[in-house]
Amino acid sequence: MCHATLQEANRQLPWAGNAGEIQWSADQYDCKVDTGGLSWLTVTVLPPVSGSPQRVLRFAADTNFSTAKREGKIQVGDSTVTLEQAGGPPPGMAYSPSRLEFTITPGKDASGKDNPLEATKTLFVGSEEPLLFTATPEKSAPWLKVKDAESKTPQAQRSFQITVTAAGKDPGVYQATIQLAAPGASNAQEMVPVTMTVEKPAAAVEKAK
Repeated sequence: MCHATLQEANRQLPWAGNAGEIQWSADQYDCKVDTGGLSWLTVTVLPPVSGSPQRVLRFAADTNFSTAKREGKIQVGDSTVTLEQAGGPPPGMAYSPSRLEFTITPGKDASGKDNPLEATKTLFVGSEEPLLFTATPEKSAPWLKVKDAESKTPQAQRSFQITVTAAGKDPGVYQATIQLAAPGASNAQEMVPVTMTVEKPAAAVEKAK
């Protein structure tokens, strides 16, 4: 095996795609360079310029979309170059809708049936990478409920059933929030406003007319 002398044996790379060069020299012309088959790293060896023992090791690293740091080793003769690439930024958490609004009218409908005192809507959350999502209703608002409020396994997409109830509530506007959480996301916590408007009973409205 040939003996190689490297200008540097370690290089720190940013998470975004990056290219660079390292100068080196060797005691043999056909000194072998081996990347170990790393799929995210491309290496080119430029031959020495006439009259100079210096050679150039040119490398290009792909963008690291994972949040985990990764390492690649290039074997140059009897020496090793270590490339350490930082992990990418954490994924963001997206959700829809940005706010939830409910309107409930107690009393009876035109056919004489009681109007429902509960209403349900779906809150969607997601990310580019699987995360553990949770949706926690404000404790001071017992009229607000979240079904299956916690993920059991990491998921890229998740939906929560949000239910409000006007039982025992006087006419008026009630407001609360749902806290969305996703540990590991760049926006690990978000607040979703919830508004429930309880109208006057339908019969009372008709009588007032």
